[in-house]
Amino acid sequence: MVAMLTREDDVSARAQAVGGTLVLMLLPVVLLAPLAGLLAARVDRRLMLMVADVLRLVIVVTVPLVGVLAWTLAAAFLVSCLSLLWVAAARASLAALLPEEESPRAARTATRVIYGPAPVAAVLFAILALIADGTLGRDSRADLALYVTAGVFLVSTAAIAISREIPAVGMPAAPAPLKLLFQGPGTAAARGVGLAIAGASLTAGAVISVARVHTGDLGGGDAGYGTVLAGLAFGLGFGVFLGPRALVPFSRRRLLGLAVIAAALALVVLALVQNLVVVVFMTAFLGVFAGAAWSTAKAAVTDPDAQDDARPAAYLRAVALVAALVAFIAVPLIAGALGSNRLDLGDSVYDFTGSSAGLLIAAVVTLIAGLLAYRRLDDRRGIPLVPDLRAALHGEIYTPPEQVAAAPQQPVHRERGVFIAFEGGEGAGKTTQARLAAIWLRDHGYDVVTTHEPGATKIGMRLRAMLLDRDTTGLSDRAETLLYAADRADHIANVIRPAMERGAIVVTDRYVDSSLAYQGFGREQAVEDIARVNAWATGGLVPDLTVLLEIPPEAGLRRLPAPADRIESEPQDFHERVRAGFRALAEADPDRYLILDASRPQTELSREIQYRIHEILPDPVPAGTEDATSTFPAIRDF
Repeated sequence: MVAMLTREDDVSARAQAVGGTLVLMLLPVVLLAPLAGLLAARVDRRLMLMVADVLRLVIVVTVPLVGVLAWTLAAAFLVSCLSLLWVAAARASLAALLPEEESPRAARTATRVIYGPAPVAAVLFAILALIADGTLGRDSRADLALYVTAGVFLVSTAAIAISREIPAVGMPAAPAPLKLLFQGPGTAAARGVGLAIAGASLTAGAVISVARVHTGDLGGGDAGYGTVLAGLAFGLGFGVFLGPRALVPFSRRRLLGLAVIAAALALVVLALVQNLVVVVFMTAFLGVFAGAAWSTAKAAVTDPDAQDDARPAAYLRAVALVAALVAFIAVPLIAGALGSNRLDLGDSVYDFTGSSAGLLIAAVVTLIAGLLAYRRLDDRRGIPLVPDLRAALHGEIYTPPEQVAAAPQQPVHRERGVFIAFEGGEGAGKTTQARLAAIWLRDHGYDVVTTHEPGATKIGMRLRAMLLDRDTTGLSDRAETLLYAADRADHIANVIRPAMERGAIVVTDRYVDSSLAYQGFGREQAVEDIARVNAWATGGLVPDLTVLLEIPPEAGLRRLPAPADRIESEPQDFHERVRAGFRALAEADPDRYLILDASRPQTELSREIQYRIHEILPDPVPAGTEDATSTFPAIRDF
């Protein structure tokens, strides 16, 4: 609409008007997000959704009726404010309508539902633009899309009006993007990832900011504009889906840096090639790279132990928003200031438009950011990139030839092994993740012993039968605690300690913390007494790493096959106390724990576990081996 309301021959004014509209639409998200969350928490959400839709409908309808640039810009800001309120209320409503254990899935569903229609909207806009070009005059061709948008708001209002009441459930306050940006991410790794996300967001923001003017220069008009946005939206969606699944053996940190560099190079091609079809395809590729960078970065910094604020992930969102806002401001200004220039290339002439110049400058800035991010994030220094990438394309992890030649044919043995325990409530996936971790370690040449509690020995199997059999009745809480300690003492003496003494890596499914959580917190016994009994039973052996997989008890118990054993059959409040107990133990000794949200995809959990295990593995060269054989095992990154 603002493009139509500016003079066709004044490219500078048009670029700045379009950029100004985008800035006004993004400003509320950057500045007013906490206020929207506060209103969503205190106002009737169903009423808030309907009021926001009705007001947006009225404002959008007035835009073509008034037909004035100033009101169009004001309407963009007002609609964005109302949309911010609507999104906050919609997220809160979806969370309130689902059980508490479904809250992580509710958050993911809300994001998909709210932002998923973007590709459909872009395609619909392109179709409406084609219809309007053929049926309406120049002064009215933007009206059709606006009226259809108002119709969407009308349908939304009707749908909410006939829906059931929404419970009033409290929601955490939305973080302020600017505040998060100034506070920082909290970790050095997140700062490096933030640089990459700034570059990826800059590419997408640059395309959006001048796409209308750029496609107009190429003869595409509104329909071409919609097609470019469709390519970007589809590309972003595919990239977000592809990010965690692409090149699984390849380092995620390297992949993040390369994705940003690839997005910058796609933007260079997009800026220089003056062909609308090429521009659309390169925009889609740019979207794939930017989307892959986003999902890879978010997975790299997500902290399941901080679900209420998720500071690193929220920091990345703040970086993305501010980078897009900078692009909306700077790129149209550059495009308007430089204008179109005709370059004489001998036998041909090249028209270098202002929008192309703005995109090219954004591409150079992004390329620099991508290279800096790659250098800062690279966790495979010394490993050549091309062979590493080639190996990942074949589903393998690249190992330098000199390490392959030096790798021993037998499992690695050390003077003292590594002890890793997997803990968590029922159905959290401990057994699966322990098995996958053991497979990964064996693939890297380590001697690995997998075990479990209770029942890892012959005596332990008899104790397990008594402890878990539902027919075992009348067993006192203290007796139960002592039976678990007896099983553990036999387990240590006959399985764990012999393996540790020969230098093996021991991976156990449950250990002392399970007794502290189940018999201590769950049975409401003195945790200190249970800790003393188990310290004596184990000889004070503590895991080098404890992986705690957290999941709401209702969700975990649903994963279990029937029939339930004696512990699984305990009431809901027992399992809630167990979950709280595990969390309390982890908070008391954070350096030993890796806490993970067990509702996340299995592959993501495995990768985080591998990264953490990699950090605690000591130098794998056994004493005297290097002097005797000059060999050492290959420690391959991932």
